[in-house]
Amino acid sequence: MMAFLYNVVKKSSVPGSDATVMWMSLAIFLSYLVSDPLLNLSLGVDMMYSYRSYLIWALCDLFILVVILLIAKNKSFKRCPAKLYLIIGLTVNMMLFIGMHIDTNFVNRFEPWWFWSFYSVTVNVMDVMMITALLCNKDFFGLVRGYNRLRGLNKLEASPKS
Repeated sequence: MMAFLYNVVKKSSVPGSDATVMWMSLAIFLSYLVSDPLLNLSLGVDMMYSYRSYLIWALCDLFILVVILLIAKNKSFKRCPAKLYLIIGLTVNMMLFIGMHIDTNFVNRFEPWWFWSFYSVTVNVMDVMMITALLCNKDFFGLVRGYNRLRGLNKLEASPKS
């Protein structure tokens, strides 16, 4: 919520500025609000004891990923680094949720093991990374630079145009 409020204030202080990051932060905020276990419990839905909770969270992340791609469809990663950070964060979280769903529902593992610790740490790191990206909209880990290198875009930008 704080990232959304920050981006609303930032957008209102500079009229005519790009609102893409603000809309992406609203989408992320609404996604986390809707999938919050405490809010769902107050509405009478106990998601924490549902065998589908990880699958629901994965589907929420998939839906928000599509929404983010629609919101920022005309924005490059160079102009809007937060877009790449959100894509990576949501994709990693979604894969971890699916992994936990498989682990608890198909493998029937109920004793903690290394994957559960990895899941706990990584989901929280991805969430902090996405929030930070929405607050600063900078390439603080160099992911955009790495993405451009993988695609060979730096070679095209560096070569003289004839």
